[in-house]
Amino acid sequence: MPQKSRALVMEEPGELEVKNLEVPETGAKDILVKVELSGICGSDVHMYDGGMDLDFPVLPGHEFSGVIEDLGDDVDTDAKGEPVSEGDKVTVVPGIVCGECWYCNNVPTRPTTCKNRDVYGFLGTDYRQGVHGGFSEYMIADGRSSFYKLPDEMDIELGALAEPLSVATRAFERAYSPGIPDAREGIGIGKSIAVQGAGPVGLLAMSAAEAAGAGQIIAVDAIEERLSLAQEFGATHTVDLTQYDGDDDLIQAVKELTPGNVGPDAAIEAAGIPVAFSQGIELPRDGGTLVEVGHYAYSGEAEVNPTRVVQKDIDIRGSLAYPPNQFETSLSLLDQLKDDVPFDTLFNHKAGFDDAESAYEAQKSGEAYRATIHPFGV
Repeated sequence: MPQKSRALVMEEPGELEVKNLEVPETGAKDILVKVELSGICGSDVHMYDGGMDLDFPVLPGHEFSGVIEDLGDDVDTDAKGEPVSEGDKVTVVPGIVCGECWYCNNVPTRPTTCKNRDVYGFLGTDYRQGVHGGFSEYMIADGRSSFYKLPDEMDIELGALAEPLSVATRAFERAYSPGIPDAREGIGIGKSIAVQGAGPVGLLAMSAAEAAGAGQIIAVDAIEERLSLAQEFGATHTVDLTQYDGDDDLIQAVKELTPGNVGPDAAIEAAGIPVAFSQGIELPRDGGTLVEVGHYAYSGEAEVNPTRVVQKDIDIRGSLAYPPNQFETSLSLLDQLKDDVPFDTLFNHKAGFDDAESAYEAQKSGEAYRATIHPFGV
């Protein structure tokens, strides 16, 4: 059992320091994970730039996978019910609900509404078990959190995509209107969907749409390389927004790709740029659906004409993170598609603790799809 864990701590926004943190005893319902890698996403960059109100110093890292180093005496299975033992590859759901607030008691299907929700990767180093984020050699997932064993044949690195893929699959599923797909309510088999933004969440949403049987997947982005990669993630059509003169021309170009030139049945805004939300209201056909997932952190405001929302009779749905069992969906999808979709190409900037600043910069600039921190080195 390690007594210390080297960890990359954010002392203040933009200030990273390697520290040796105490590793407490593994509780009866806890697991101790030896971390293989942890991703840097847009919210991590936002934290680094000072855009999040957190109790610093913080131990970052909420997209990670690793190996079980130690099991509590009462832990026999993962959240799915699969037997687990030391040495198994796992990933951990970062969000933990309180189970006591009004939302936990009255809206149990929306755990992200919990008013006292904690999230590994955004917590101070004085929080409970001390080692709780992915930017640490070892982390403890306490008994309140959910963890999932990776399929035996899955590369451990892919386990770090379970979190962003859960964001993406939940956003895609938010476009469903179960029970009446033949009436073109929501997305369904053979239907059309546009995805704004070919970053990691957008690309993963495309792979989910293809696996779910979407007939048309339109990728919208401004970077040629990302649009090319989008085709490998399931896009049937790509639209380079830099080729169009203003919003109207862009929206019309997307509509002309769809049956009847009316627009896709649904759109997912995964770009995280305010103007994309305004465009997203106009992209779907009348009576269609817009899912907003790109603006987890504040990045500005968009001008919206509410009359257009009424005139289009459009459904607008926010998508905040995911319920814990979304990880089961994501791991299943990763396992099904790992030989067909180049998930590993998303990991195009790997860094150890000593080079972490470059990883943040690569993620911020868009050079990296998903920069990753490797506690034990690359």
